[in-house]
Amino acid sequence: MVAVELEVLAKKFDRFGWERDRGSAAHDRMLVDWMNALQDFPLTEVQAACRAAVLSNPNKMPNEGHIRAEIIKARAKAVQSLPRPEPEPSARRGDPANADQIMRDIGFKPRRFGASSQGAAE
Repeated sequence: MVAVELEVLAKKFDRFGWERDRGSAAHDRMLVDWMNALQDFPLTEVQAACRAAVLSNPNKMPNEGHIRAEIIKARAKAVQSLPRPEPEPSARRGDPANADQIMRDIGFKPRRFGASSQGAAE
């Protein structure tokens, strides 16, 4: 389907030479280059990028690099419009209660000295 987008752009910008080259090695290489460069992107993004490239520079046929750049630019704009995640409150480092909890979580049980440990031993 990416090749179809190239065909459409070529017909829009070059009304005389594109059909003449059909089936040639150069024509086939252009199709392969477009497909290789844009195969990882959804077709809807490729189509939107083709429209954006044509609108931004209507006198020049975009190549696969222009289309890829338009896709990246649109994705960056979409990411910027997303709400920022709230940072998770972290426990204060060095807090004794936090340190004790971490030690219990990993299974560390220190021996305690004092009256309670002597009473348990007797």
